[in-house]
Amino acid sequence: MLINKNIQYYLTAAGLFILLKLGFTFAGNDNLIFLLKPTDKLVGLLTDSQSIYLSGNGYYHDKLNILIEKSCSGFNFWILCFFVFTYLGLKYFDKPLHKILTLPAALISAYLLTIFTNTSRIFASIVVQNQAINILPNRQYLVHEAVGIITNLLFLILAYYLIEKFLKYRKNHEKFI
Repeated sequence: MLINKNIQYYLTAAGLFILLKLGFTFAGNDNLIFLLKPTDKLVGLLTDSQSIYLSGNGYYHDKLNILIEKSCSGFNFWILCFFVFTYLGLKYFDKPLHKILTLPAALISAYLLTIFTNTSRIFASIVVQNQAINILPNRQYLVHEAVGIITNLLFLILAYYLIEKFLKYRKNHEKFI
C-alpha cells in the first residue's frame, strides 16, 4: 500500500482552508481590511477616484458610486489560490523544508495575486458596466457578477498554468543549478 508522502501537508493546508473559511463567515469589513485597503488604493489609482472608509460598510467611491466591501474582498479567491498553490508546491518539491515553506509561500503568493485580481476585476467591472448601462439598464448586477466570474476564473487558470510550467521547468533543470 502506497501512502502519500504529502498527506500531512495536505491535511494542514485543508485545516487552514477550513479555519479561514469559517472565520470569513464571522468577519466584517473591518476584519478584511488587509484585502480591502490595498485593492481600494489600486482602484483609486486606476480610476483617479478617492474613497472614504465607512466603518462596517467598506470603501465608498463617491465619484464612481461604488462600495468596495466584504463581498469584494476576494477572500474566497485568496483561500482557493492558497490551496491550489500549496498543491502545486507539494507536487514539485521533494525536500521537507521546501514542503514546509510551501504553506507560507502559497499564502503570500495567493494574497498578492488576490490583490491584483481584485483590482483588475473591479476596474473591469466599472468599465464594462459603464458600457453596458444602455444595453442592460436593470441588469447591472448580472454584468458585475459575470465580470467577476470570468476575471477570477481567468486569473486562477492562468496562475495555475504559469506556476506549474515554472515548477516543472525548475524540477527538470535543477541538477544544472
